[in-house]
Amino acid sequence: MQWIILIGDENFDISSIKAIEHYESINCYDVDEGRYCVDYGKDHIFYDLDNLTDDYEEDELLKIPFKNPRFIVMVYTSKELMKKILQQDNYLRNIYVDNDHECILPIEKFIEIGMPVDWGKC
Repeated sequence: MQWIILIGDENFDISSIKAIEHYESINCYDVDEGRYCVDYGKDHIFYDLDNLTDDYEEDELLKIPFKNPRFIVMVYTSKELMKKILQQDNYLRNIYVDNDHECILPIEKFIEIGMPVDWGKC
């Protein structure tokens, strides 16, 4: 499995994910508190609310414009599905994406540059 980190303001949480219509999904459900699954049959996406602030270096935190950032790890089984989801017209905006390889960008910019998930691609 691979992951990216979605970063939002202090109001960003699993309910933000639940409010989205997940196109082409066959089931959406809580796995436990702070973990949500969107099942697409062959593939699935897990969303994990996590307090990652202490995992970031000071220079990385400076790239995040939120005073009290909230982090949701988007765990995916298919890179193509992840990219398709981020581009949905109803997907979250006004958030940042961290590809966990030193690339922290607004979601719109992340999409614009091709959604890199490997080292040195940002």
